[in-house]
Amino acid sequence: MKNKLVPAGLFLLVLVFFWKLTLTNEFVWFDHPDMCYLEIPRLQFQAREFHLGHFPLWDPSIWAGQSLIGQTQPGPLFPLTFLFLLLPLDHGYLQYAYLNGYWVLLHALAALACYALCRDWGLSRTGALLAAIGFGCGGFLGTVAWLDVAAGAIFTPLVLLYLSRALEGRRPYASAACAGLFLGLAWLSGHHEIPLLVSFLFLTIWAIAIWHRRAALPLAFIAVLIAGLVAALQVLPTVEFGRLSQRWVGTAEPVGWDDRIPYTIATVYSLPARGLLTTFLPSADRYADCAPFLGLAIVALALVGLSTANQTPRVRWIAVATAVSLLFALGAATPFHGTLYSLLPGLGKARVPVRALHLFNLGLCLLAAYGWDELRSRPFPPLLQRGLLLVGILITGWAIGHPALDDRLLLSGFLALALAASLSAKLTPTALAAVWITVALTELHGVTTATYSSRYRDDQNRFLKRLEENKDIADFLRAAERVSPVRIAVKEDDVPINYGDYHGVDAIQGYVAGAPVNLLRAELHTDRSQSLFAVTHYLGKQPARAGQVSLFEGRSGVKVFANPDPMPRAWSVHEIIRASDGPDLRDRIQVQPIDFHRQAVLLGDAPALETCDGDDVKLMSRNPDRVRLAAAMRCTGMVILADSYYPGWQATVDGRPAPIWEAYGAIRGVVVPTGTHQVEFRFRPGSVYLGAALFLLGLLATGVLVLLRR
Repeated sequence: MKNKLVPAGLFLLVLVFFWKLTLTNEFVWFDHPDMCYLEIPRLQFQAREFHLGHFPLWDPSIWAGQSLIGQTQPGPLFPLTFLFLLLPLDHGYLQYAYLNGYWVLLHALAALACYALCRDWGLSRTGALLAAIGFGCGGFLGTVAWLDVAAGAIFTPLVLLYLSRALEGRRPYASAACAGLFLGLAWLSGHHEIPLLVSFLFLTIWAIAIWHRRAALPLAFIAVLIAGLVAALQVLPTVEFGRLSQRWVGTAEPVGWDDRIPYTIATVYSLPARGLLTTFLPSADRYADCAPFLGLAIVALALVGLSTANQTPRVRWIAVATAVSLLFALGAATPFHGTLYSLLPGLGKARVPVRALHLFNLGLCLLAAYGWDELRSRPFPPLLQRGLLLVGILITGWAIGHPALDDRLLLSGFLALALAASLSAKLTPTALAAVWITVALTELHGVTTATYSSRYRDDQNRFLKRLEENKDIADFLRAAERVSPVRIAVKEDDVPINYGDYHGVDAIQGYVAGAPVNLLRAELHTDRSQSLFAVTHYLGKQPARAGQVSLFEGRSGVKVFANPDPMPRAWSVHEIIRASDGPDLRDRIQVQPIDFHRQAVLLGDAPALETCDGDDVKLMSRNPDRVRLAAAMRCTGMVILADSYYPGWQATVDGRPAPIWEAYGAIRGVVVPTGTHQVEFRFRPGSVYLGAALFLLGLLATGVLVLLRR
């Protein structure tokens, strides 16, 4: 019963720890610009489509259409995200209570995974509980601000659990497959940095194992193969999108797939040396929106665990991995990170060194579990009690002498004294465990939940308020959509979210980590390009250019302006102008303007068209992955759909395949002969379908190896 009750109790303990999110409707964890402006709107788009019966691969609500799967964030293929998005909506919108619940569930699963790892390694229940509390409720995972980053971190203990089983010969092939499976699932989380760092650790451990014992080679092959197959579901579309795009990384200009991210960016996101003190001292400081804080209870036990390194080989390996992770997190403060950055291919994609705090914190938590077992197996080391007493006195005196310091520092001093007292008192093992667990929870709660925002305080929810604004404008635009297709441009200062994703309206731009090169080349901010891409409305408090007419004003003061010259969403042309290169293409569109109603410009080869007037092209129906047009052509011409061109789109004319031309360097065109025809565009990306096939193969192979007796 204990084997079942203790994990259940741990799960409930995490729910109580996050009481602000689970037991009230007042607080939220996601009052963060990236979450409110980028990730929640994209989750909202996906949830809306799920509830309409679609599984979208394409997102038409941003940048004139982008690959939803290729953008990766915030984990459109992550199984837990998929289940979360199926929960009921509130008048068509995500419910904040469910967002809070999902966040807490991720932390509970991380804690359970860490507990399982400790128990599998033979550690005591109390030691495993302390490690699980530290990993799931504190440190990097407790303070990181992004849903997809947190999702990628929860599998690391399970990867190590099955990897160690494989190396110890416990059902080695099944264990190796499971280690690869959980690493592959981490790659589906929506952010690449945590899985990338864990993958380097994964490969390093296998390389060391093979160096010592060649028999580990087939196990390593299976583990790496399964990880690659499972991860392919997300990795292949991501690589395809990345090679076609440029990414904003903090430099003045975006960088391409093959461009090396300047090391100056890593220096910005390195852990400063003083940040190491915040591993055990509470602080409001954040490093790339995360902190390493685990508290005195966990860190003191980790030091005790470290003292057993001479007797326990596994502790030595944990200590080495923890130290290496810390050196990596320190980034530019040491030569270690820069050397790896220069030598290891692909490591530059992880531009935020402090992400390694995830592994550093996990290592400390595992050492803490060993430390607790060391405390219980022999008399308490006097040095630990004296050290806690001295630290408690110093911190308490410092906090009392400097009233302006954070009150959490004073509490930390009191708790250090309480820990010291518990070691001198003659407490039963259960009572002593209760004291240390209570102290650990108290320390972590003061830091982990400190940034949660109250929805009822005017000085908080600075970013969350943007999600609540301008719903009346969305109602107006949806009513206009029933008459003809709507596409908007927004003034970012007035509407600083991905408005199109959040409210289900097509938009010409928005917040993204990267965008395809052809769209960046199209200069979507110009009047000519917005006309070409059928931008019908502009949202802002003031007009952006002459000729815009105010149609509606929302309660926030933001107005809806009608643009004077948008092209229809679909039309036909009968003349092709060939551009010699990118500058010539730009010149034809922006400087020496062609007539969009009659002429299209293409780079490279061009099809033969006939000259006539009087075509009738209508948009009949559309969803994210499918658009249907009716085209009555007086002679052979090119039907233009003012949506972005991207590999994976397939076209048919009356059911027969037709090539898609990259008209104007960025949008879709199909040659249609004389007569009345049905033109259909479907998004069927090979990268996604191949990735899905490999993913299923990985699951099948893992299942077979798990079910086999040998």
